[in-house]
Amino acid sequence: MGRRHSDELPAMRLHRRSGQARVRLGGREFFLGLWGSAEARVEYHRLVSEWIQRRVDGGPATATASPSPAADELPPGLPPSQLEQLPADLTVGEVALRWIEEIERAIPNYKENSKWGAAIIAAAAVSELRTMPAREFGPRALLHVQRRLVETPAYQRPPKRGEPPRPTKMRSRRYINDIVTRVRQMMEWAMLNELVPEDRVVALSRVPALTYGQTAAHETPRRTAVADHVVDATLAKCTDEVAAFVRFLRLTGCRPSEAARMRLVDITDRDKPVWRYVPPIHKTTWRGKSRHIPVGPQAQRIILERAAGRLEDATIFTPKRSVRRATRAADVIPLESRKPSPRVGDSFTKDAVRVAIARAADEAGVPHWTPYQLRYSRLREIRRLNGRDAVQATAGHADARMSDHYAPPGWDDAAAAALRSG
Repeated sequence: MGRRHSDELPAMRLHRRSGQARVRLGGREFFLGLWGSAEARVEYHRLVSEWIQRRVDGGPATATASPSPAADELPPGLPPSQLEQLPADLTVGEVALRWIEEIERAIPNYKENSKWGAAIIAAAAVSELRTMPAREFGPRALLHVQRRLVETPAYQRPPKRGEPPRPTKMRSRRYINDIVTRVRQMMEWAMLNELVPEDRVVALSRVPALTYGQTAAHETPRRTAVADHVVDATLAKCTDEVAAFVRFLRLTGCRPSEAARMRLVDITDRDKPVWRYVPPIHKTTWRGKSRHIPVGPQAQRIILERAAGRLEDATIFTPKRSVRRATRAADVIPLESRKPSPRVGDSFTKDAVRVAIARAADEAGVPHWTPYQLRYSRLREIRRLNGRDAVQATAGHADARMSDHYAPPGWDDAAAAALRSG
């Protein structure tokens, strides 16, 4: 990419992580609103015009963000004595930035933690009110955020050249409720750090969640298990490495990220019938908890097959071996003669496996499914055969209610009770 000419106007660019439009003026970055929206274009032209005028007048080449349109109609709701004790110039956007930075400092490998990703989404949700003083963010502001999430479509990347336009995608009710909860958590963090008044945060808890059937937000089916015949049809179109990765997930019920970083050095009890895989980094590492994944005989055979010839500290599943076998003149080209791209890393990412499964499902003509659904399949199988306690121990859940989410009591339990005493 070439360097911009000094007389060329700064371009409006996409911030992919949040779906917002942005522009850099005078060394400062401004977020303009939802990418492709009329509000973003209006704000862009206003900021650039102000920036040009300041350059003509000989002042500092910068611009000032416009106040939030909703901020003027939201009352402060606090007595002056309390307002004087709090930072007067702290904005909602600055609170969001400090909150995200705190999460990044507190959680190792934070980019793989759902809390960090949810914080990014919550910060994007309040971006329209980013210039609003944080001490004025109250129930009406949160209701405004909730309403905007219902009314505006979710960000989607523009289609590639030659692709048809993608249909508009609206957010689901449960997803919106989760975002609003994260915004509340952000303001609670600010209260604990004495950045906003307590009264405001207490008032935010009175904002009701969207209820089923009483909102324009659509309902989406809950994630559930995937049928084994769908998995088998998909694996027939996958590479050997991806197929082995998926089979390991199905047999152990572990998370895709845990299987992706598995090494022989992390597996103990290899002299016993059931091995113990202890991932050094997992979802709850930042809470000081350990994770123990039982590996049975079938999963052990997959590990021994994929780890043959690899070092103890090398990842067992590697995308560098995930290369399709090509055919030429009815002859199969050996795998060893096909080299992966130099950009391919040593370990899989959860997104890479998900994309590979989606493409294979298309080729097989079966419905799309995700690798995380294999966790549901395995845990429901364990509940049927071994009960709820085995589900909780296998999944590593601290709360048994989470085990009920993955493997809820089913018809088999009710039928067995009816057979015994009904």
